[in-house]
Amino acid sequence: MYKRWMTFFLILIFMPIHLSIAEKIMRINSLPLSILFTLVELALFLYVGKKYDLFHIRQISLKDILKCFLSYALLFLFYIMVNFLGPTQSDTTQTVQSLSLSWSVLFVDLCVLAPVTEEIFMRGMLQGIVFKNTYFGLFATSLLFAYLHGPYTIPSFISYLGMGFAFGVRYKTSDNLWNSILLHVLNNLVAFCFLYMR
Repeated sequence: MYKRWMTFFLILIFMPIHLSIAEKIMRINSLPLSILFTLVELALFLYVGKKYDLFHIRQISLKDILKCFLSYALLFLFYIMVNFLGPTQSDTTQTVQSLSLSWSVLFVDLCVLAPVTEEIFMRGMLQGIVFKNTYFGLFATSLLFAYLHGPYTIPSFISYLGMGFAFGVRYKTSDNLWNSILLHVLNNLVAFCFLYMR
């Protein structure tokens, strides 16, 4: 029971602090600050997570990596189908495009900081601890993930919902947080490449 209360406490205290600092660092456009913030946040999460046994983090296998690539291929097909419904832009996409960040800061923020922190919060803390990695938790965190990314249209909401669901399924089926983090990193890495190939 203490794990659930500890998780609620961490979410209530840390989430507003994380969002505020991350936004300021993005606006400053500083790679050293972005890397420092990422490392401090990761160290804090791993320390607290290990000390209180909050997350299921184990070594990742080759089989897990292959499943990650298969999951991403299915997710990519899902994106293609959703794009036929209409535009899939969100607050997140628009904010990233409006900030005109250097590619190095954007890479660290999009491909390292966001996937790791979002997965620790959404899958590790909420789905894994608060909802005890149940199917209800999978659906609840997928909906919350979609909502928090500020979708403008129904297709963009469906797109983020599918994304959250895919990350949640990887965590639920493996009970290893690294699997959802890896899929999220791969997803954002492809998005980053598309953003810079324009």
